[in-house]
Amino acid sequence: MFRTATSVSVGAFILATCITLGVGSLFASENEAIQEEQNFIIGEYFVCDVTRENFADVLVEKALGPIYQRHVDSGELNGWGWLRHNYGGRWRRLLFATGNDLDTMMAARTAILEEQQTENPDDFREFISICGSHDDLIWSQTAGQEATTPDNLGPVSYSTYYACNQAGQARADEIVQQLFAPHINALVESGQITTWSWYSHVIGGRFRRLMTYSGMSHSELIDAVNTYSGAASAENQALANEFNQICSSHQDYLWERVLPNPDGGN
Repeated sequence: MFRTATSVSVGAFILATCITLGVGSLFASENEAIQEEQNFIIGEYFVCDVTRENFADVLVEKALGPIYQRHVDSGELNGWGWLRHNYGGRWRRLLFATGNDLDTMMAARTAILEEQQTENPDDFREFISICGSHDDLIWSQTAGQEATTPDNLGPVSYSTYYACNQAGQARADEIVQQLFAPHINALVESGQITTWSWYSHVIGGRFRRLMTYSGMSHSELIDAVNTYSGAASAENQALANEFNQICSSHQDYLWERVLPNPDGGN
């Protein structure tokens, strides 16, 4: 998933990027341990009228984005972002907020809902008429490597939402760290991927885990994922099979960052 910081106007990935493209401080040191502080994403995954969804982007930029940014500037949130569907399931847009304290984030979300209805009631009603339903999911970051500058954050993301056996999902986390992470980190070092994150489910929906990558183009990300998947399987097919047995189904999405603007500014 994408994320922003108070000092720059860039958007995990989502969801991301969604996703994504990471959570917490944008300028993390290259190999900073994610576990040093808990990082969360609150995601609202919207189902929209495809004939009018581009106008929803205008409304978010005009009315909702400034409210979210105000709560970033106050320190309640680390960042926010608005992503556009490129490929995948029924979700057409993703609105997300990032932070380190879930209670503070939830309080900020409640305030944002109240503010958007009182400050921009007409725009709010118009937005709801376009994107009238959504799914709420909250994620906690378990592993990943983050962007070191706004330039290498990447304007697009690739997110895989996994349905996993809850009894085995902690083991899936171990396999990601042991088998997949070294291969993905190598792709970050080579520049094929700019960021990646592995998230665990906190609240909402049927998906239990989320893997998200950011980069400069979807084609590069798809090639990178295929590369590391093949390399990991070649290294230890038994572990790769074990992961697939635990997280036996998934839904892929390709996202594009709309806000904050990947070319600069909001």
